[in-house]
Amino acid sequence: MAEINNFGSQLLIICGLSFSGKSTLGKAITERFDYEQVDVDETKINLYGQSIKDEDLYPEDWARIYTETDKLIEKLLKSGKSVVDASRNFSKTERNIVKSIADKAGVPIITVYVDTPEQMARQRLLENRRNPTRPDVTDKNFEEVIRAMEPPTVDEHPLIFHHFNEIDSWLLENAAIIAPKWTARHVCTSGR
Repeated sequence: MAEINNFGSQLLIICGLSFSGKSTLGKAITERFDYEQVDVDETKINLYGQSIKDEDLYPEDWARIYTETDKLIEKLLKSGKSVVDASRNFSKTERNIVKSIADKAGVPIITVYVDTPEQMARQRLLENRRNPTRPDVTDKNFEEVIRAMEPPTVDEHPLIFHHFNEIDSWLLENAAIIAPKWTARHVCTSGR
């Protein structure tokens, strides 16, 4: 049975292709709305070190990474924090696993789909290889993500962030859903 959410916290998952802009949007949400961000890549580095490569990990290693990330999400939610997870959630099955964590913690889940065309994501991947700003994704792993990607369905009530949206405007437009506590404070202080 789920606990009652007395803190107004929530879980926001961001899904989309690798290099679609999930991390950039997630960072903007954490900075503006005081969410905590979790990332499977950070968990991977914490468990296996900075120099570990995806291709060196076995399925059981990935299972451990995901389990530890899920435990961190649950711990943060139970402490009253809102959490954004922008590092996975490619399939509906993955999103349902994370949804069960939110249900167990008694907090709402918000799904955001970053709708970036595959060709644009590929271009960003290649640009990142020329001027790295984030960990690389192998061609094999990128193709696996393409095959695994299931955009959210209507029953998941996703917010859509299109690749052409301006982040600040989109955040303000969706603030009442993404951060109701922030919105309430902002309305109260600007109405004086």
